[in-house]
Amino acid sequence: MMYELISFREIILDALTRGTAYKWPHKELQDEILKESKRVLSAIQHNVTQIEPDRSRAYLTQHQRGLIQLMDEMEAMVDRDAPNTDQKNKTEEINGIANLINKMVLDLQQYLPYYFDHYSPVSIITQRQLLLNIAENSSQILKNLEERHTDNETIAVFTHIFEHLNSGIRRFTFEQAGYLHDFFESLKIQLKKFASPIQMPEIILLLTSLNFNHPSFYHSCCSHFNHELQQCENISEQYRLIHFFKKLIGQVFKTISIPYNRNLPDIDESLLRYIESEISYLKSIDTIAEDLSTGGVLDSNFKVNFTVRQLAMFIHLQVEAGIITSQSPKALHQYVTKHYSTVEKDDISEKSFKNAYYGNAGKDVEKVIDKIVAMLAIAQEKY
Repeated sequence: MMYELISFREIILDALTRGTAYKWPHKELQDEILKESKRVLSAIQHNVTQIEPDRSRAYLTQHQRGLIQLMDEMEAMVDRDAPNTDQKNKTEEINGIANLINKMVLDLQQYLPYYFDHYSPVSIITQRQLLLNIAENSSQILKNLEERHTDNETIAVFTHIFEHLNSGIRRFTFEQAGYLHDFFESLKIQLKKFASPIQMPEIILLLTSLNFNHPSFYHSCCSHFNHELQQCENISEQYRLIHFFKKLIGQVFKTISIPYNRNLPDIDESLLRYIESEISYLKSIDTIAEDLSTGGVLDSNFKVNFTVRQLAMFIHLQVEAGIITSQSPKALHQYVTKHYSTVEKDDISEKSFKNAYYGNAGKDVEKVIDKIVAMLAIAQEKY
């Protein structure tokens, strides 16, 4: 099958490399290139219908990539720092031809979508336009969120996401270009329906429904889940909350069928895996605690003659002295609150214990010191 771009490339590159493109009569050059571009498109469309589908895909991909490569070569010819008139005219001519070639690629995508390679990177021109669109949409959305007194966490998440999208580290694929168009259109419509102030849980469900599986969004969700779990008073509350998260994510209906990145798992799958791992972790803590209690290592209701603050201080001192060697402060706090009670409280909340654990000692240290001195006296008698 004939490669249709040979003559087309020669007309363009010969004129540009010889430095004659910008000296030709503008209309004459444009008419010649436009005429050849129509011939190329017509030939490609005809040939695709004459061969088997698999060969047609390979044929179209060859020409699709050939056109993009031609644009890249033309981009390399542009010296954007040169101020002289000739260079300016040449740059304008190159840009005009590149825009025509880019339209040819987009026409192939529109008229031959079944054979088009949607997973290949877009052209430099399309990438540049995409980044401009992202910047414009991002600015509008962030401004709208601030005007509606959205919480700082949500604004920070959107800012982080938009910064990653607009970094332009890699070119988007044609599929991602289509996804981003639908993403921003849907996002702006849905945000208008939310009552103020907009909060993070609503955003998590919205972006999950839009199938936005960008890593920065995933990490933001995990951070939010973890923060909310840390605010719970005990493991039972954490169980209830994490299963509530699981229910919400599992019930999300996707309004965009394709994900942002086809090479990554869908965002709901990733979040559900994270939630399942948290549930498994909570179960392991419960299991270990039950084993210790059954074996008599840890009394299930061990009352101490301390206040919560004093108990927290006493445990903290043991950690600092290396007596307790737990690698996870969170797990240690959960053990203590589940299996200890004090003179003032039968049930200790994890939050109050954590605050006391990291808080100032104050006068409570005197009571703890008295007990430690008593322990030392007993030890000396036994020695």
